[in-house]
Amino acid sequence: MRIRTDERMSLAHLQRLTDCFGIIQHANYAVPDYRSGYTTDDNARALVVVCKYHRLHGDALSRELATRYLSFLMYAQREDGRFHNFIGYERRPLDEVGSEDCLGRALHALAYVLYAPPQPGLAGPAERMLHQALPHVEHLEHPRGKALSLIALHTWGMARQEELERARSLAASLADDLVACYREHARPDWDWLLPEMTYANATLPEALFRAYQLTDKAEFLQVARRTLDFLCGRTLKHGVLQLVGNHGWHRAGEMEPPLYDQQPIDAASMVDALLAGFDATGEIEYLQGAATCYEWFHGRNSNGRSLYDPETDGCFDALTPSGVNLNRGAESCLSMLLAHLSLREAKERLSQRMLDRSGRTQTAPADAEEKGGGEGDRVAHFVVAKSA
Repeated sequence: MRIRTDERMSLAHLQRLTDCFGIIQHANYAVPDYRSGYTTDDNARALVVVCKYHRLHGDALSRELATRYLSFLMYAQREDGRFHNFIGYERRPLDEVGSEDCLGRALHALAYVLYAPPQPGLAGPAERMLHQALPHVEHLEHPRGKALSLIALHTWGMARQEELERARSLAASLADDLVACYREHARPDWDWLLPEMTYANATLPEALFRAYQLTDKAEFLQVARRTLDFLCGRTLKHGVLQLVGNHGWHRAGEMEPPLYDQQPIDAASMVDALLAGFDATGEIEYLQGAATCYEWFHGRNSNGRSLYDPETDGCFDALTPSGVNLNRGAESCLSMLLAHLSLREAKERLSQRMLDRSGRTQTAPADAEEKGGGEGDRVAHFVVAKSA
């Protein structure tokens, strides 16, 4: 079964994985595995999902779940503003402090609550928590943590215009660091920011597109284009997204990345990066590319196998050599929902832009997934050749 982006996706599996404390990390098939406990990573993603969902649909369930996920982040935040990431089912933290990725995801979730609060009472706690965590952005060391925090700063700047200058200053510093990584590692046959590609690779160019939106610094846009072009060149094959597999990752000097296992988080990050390119440039090809990448979830992939499970409304955990990983945990479900909701939001922004320009309703030509493989080939070629 294939879900169009103009259709409402069900939150049934998200609700199944969520108890009174938060969303459970893993599932055994479609059954929540309580032994795996909880992560701030997943509860932050879940908070963004339900905020986006409520913004589009205004339903009671997403509003209720938003309170639950925000409460989890409140529990996970340390006194110094950082977050525990791993919390056991007995609700005790299992780590001293979470990773920089965890901090960036939590910041983004809190900023998104400010941008699109499902109910007014959530904005106050989210703002207080965000300001507690924000000082740690200046001390980040790792590129992906910097990228996730930069994306959060972009959302914060949209939500709080009075904080725009501070968001811009922090974002410029983080983006300068990412550009420095690019200068260190890029070479003619490896137009990338790091010596290898691992997970959620597209988050890095996405962050630079968002930095360009905040600062108007042309270098951020240039590096965002070049690195996303290179990533698409390695993963979009004849209009089919073939993600970097986690069996060995992909290192400089290798011509092709490993094909398996492909993860839903990587497909979602490709959608987000291409949508950031669309927002930063207004170029429709980025939106079409995002629609092509979204189709990975629904069978337009190297196995021709849908990862969406219509019986549970969950998402299988990986594309494997033998088919799919039949577990349907939190990260995969949230990745599919985020890709769907973000693409729908972008198409609605385009429709509104067309309406503003013409003064009459038009239909946005954003259903690239309806156009078949030929359109996907053209989009992949566009993205690969964009900065040539």
